[in-house]
This record gives sequence, C-alpha cells and structure tokens, in this order.
Amino acid sequence: MPEEEQPAAAAAEEPDPPPPPPRRAAAPKKPKGKPLLAIGWLVLLIFIIALGAGVWFGREQIVAQIPQAETLYGLLGIPVGDSGPTLELRVAAPTSTLRQGARVIVVSGSVTNLTERKQPVPKLRARLTDKDGAVLLEWEFEAPKAELDAGAAVDFSTETIDPPREGQHLTINFVKDEE
Repeated sequence: MPEEEQPAAAAAEEPDPPPPPPRRAAAPKKPKGKPLLAIGWLVLLIFIIALGAGVWFGREQIVAQIPQAETLYGLLGIPVGDSGPTLELRVAAPTSTLRQGARVIVVSGSVTNLTERKQPVPKLRARLTDKDGAVLLEWEFEAPKAELDAGAAVDFSTETIDPPREGQHLTINFVKDEE
C-alpha cells in the first residue's frame, strides 16, 4: 500500500501546466471604405469640372434658352455675346416731298435680329450733314418695337420738316448705350 501513495504524491508534485501565452491585441482593421471614399471624391471633382466646363463653353446656348442667365454671367464677369453683329440696319433711300408748302424728307428702313435669342432694339439717330461732313440736323427716334425675337425684323420710318437746304447726306445709326 505504501506504493500506492507514491503515485499520488508524485501526482501532487507535478507542476501545473504553463499558462497559455498572453493574447496579442488584434491588429486594427483597415477601414474598407477609404478607397471607396477616395473614388467618390474623385468622381465628384470630375463632375464639378465637367459642369464648370459646360457652363463656360455652353454659355451662348444657356443664355439662348434662359435669357436671365446673361445677368448672372455679367455679375461673374464672364463675357456673353455674339462674336458678330446682333442687329442689322437697312435704310432705304430717303424721299423728299412737299407737304403744305414745306419740304419733308422721309426715311424708312428695317432692323433685323441676326441672333438666335431676343435682342433689345436701341434708339436710332438720323443725321443730315453737308458736303464737308458737318452735322446740320440730328434727331433720335425709336423703332415700333423695343425688342425683337430671334430672326425677327421691324420696319421703321422717320421724317423731318424743312431741313437745311445745304444737307447732302442723311445717315441712320443705332444710338450706343454710352451716348
């Protein structure tokens, strides 16, 4: 029987198994959204650049569809305008008649909108000059319409009573805004 006690004692003397090694902290997970976020910002940036290019290079078409946009472009300092003339002025040869003993010169013509959007019609100025180009008589008048639709035209007529006899040349021009 004493032999039986020895294994029990030997079992009691055996050391405890070593503790498991400490667990390392898990490595931080890389966010999966960073590449997607970068792609999203890149797509947004490309969209904004494309939109800006469309607003810049398509400004003529935008203003043709939305005339109020011209004011916004003007506030931003972005030029909007046709490269050529917007209105065409045609003047017929003046006619001279007598009315109640007074000589009357009648001038008629038309103003045509050459663009694809509405255009304001400025005042018109008639000038009668002598052979040396000196202005003898000058008057302003308005066409029957203040605004012309795309491609539209309006006829006008003006006259002067008892113009100076020295008058040689009669011209009609648009009055510029600065004048």
